[in-house]
Amino acid sequence: MDIESVLKLALKYGASEAEIYLLTSRAVSLKTSDKIISSSTSKVASLGIRAAVGKKVAVVGTQDISDEGIKKAVEAAVHIARASPEDPDWKGFNEKVESTSIEGLWDKETAEAGPEVLREVVDSALQAVFEGSKYSRPVRGSFTTSSSVIEIVNSYGGPVRGEGTSATMSINVKAVVDGREGTFNDFDASVSLKKLRFIQIASEASKKAPEFAKATRIRTSTYDVILDTLVASSIINVMLSPALSALNIQERRSPLKGKLMSEVLSPELIIEDVGTDPELVSSRNFDDEGYPINDKIVFDSGVLKTYLYDTYTAKKEGIESTGNAWRTYSSNPAPSPNHLVIKPGDSSLNEMISEVKEGVYVLRTIGEWLSNPVSGNLNATVTHAYLIRNGEIQGTCKGFVISGNFYRVFKDRVRLLSKEFRHSIRVSSPHMLLEKIKLAGE
Repeated sequence: MDIESVLKLALKYGASEAEIYLLTSRAVSLKTSDKIISSSTSKVASLGIRAAVGKKVAVVGTQDISDEGIKKAVEAAVHIARASPEDPDWKGFNEKVESTSIEGLWDKETAEAGPEVLREVVDSALQAVFEGSKYSRPVRGSFTTSSSVIEIVNSYGGPVRGEGTSATMSINVKAVVDGREGTFNDFDASVSLKKLRFIQIASEASKKAPEFAKATRIRTSTYDVILDTLVASSIINVMLSPALSALNIQERRSPLKGKLMSEVLSPELIIEDVGTDPELVSSRNFDDEGYPINDKIVFDSGVLKTYLYDTYTAKKEGIESTGNAWRTYSSNPAPSPNHLVIKPGDSSLNEMISEVKEGVYVLRTIGEWLSNPVSGNLNATVTHAYLIRNGEIQGTCKGFVISGNFYRVFKDRVRLLSKEFRHSIRVSSPHMLLEKIKLAGE
């Protein structure tokens, strides 16, 4: 499809300016229990048209990319824009449509992998579960390879074109030991299938599941808490990602409003927003408005250095976008982190455990997504943890709750960060040792 011709069509129908967004994606996915239970392959083209008539703006998306389907979508976008109320803050589309050069975002093997290639990966992962422990078996899993091509053009520039691939897996394992059930789940994501750690992830989940067959409850008290890399990543994503959005700042839905250049988090925390690292599946050549990607320090030793902007929120304040626009093909962009990277510390995980007199090492949680990023209230239920006494792991525990004000905890209670470091989908983090955290148990 020639997206420049779609832009011309929008202007012909009466748009004063327009933006065309085209996403072409392909995905192969296998679902599993203790065997492969389903396979699917999809290839979809999704077209987004944003049209402005003066200060009236509308977006229409379609997956009907026939000539007639495109014509109807363009006509609808212009028609809806004309009928929409004026937005007094509208100051136009992105005027810097450029691409940042990044090598390694596209892997040919991953892009072309079919179900038969993925089946070999899945078979190896399931076998690793069976071999990891005689008590364990896989009960649920998902393995996917995907590729995408994004093209953007607007009235001020382009087109720009970016390609990317990814391979992801998740696996849930159940173990029965002396009539009691234990579970464990894990996942991995990479820009290429060959870098996906499917055997290692499956084997480690298999070995951990039996440990939690005898998990106990803990009493309500104050403990030192070590957060696993994935738990820290999830909490940071839930609580910080929306708070950093300039849109939420401007609409007074963020506790970070008015906190620029203030020490918001612990001096131990240096957090960068990264979009140019080819090892991260969320890296890209440009954001979803065609603005070139750049990396920036968000928190420098706990001090908030910047909010994250797209074109709309940046122009509202008379500044440049930070290249953080994200969107679906049928929605308006909004600012969000590309990938938050927390700088590792100097301690090993074992050294952190040895520092704890009485505490827990939290491996998995659920429910943190129900926390309130507007108020900063954090609430997460721990499903898998190790009990630590006198610097040694003494067993497994579960079923207690971490709650409190996220900003107070992550400003005043962060003691150590580990050398060990792991990438997640949108956040990469080390292990974190938090001091004197109130846990609600029995």
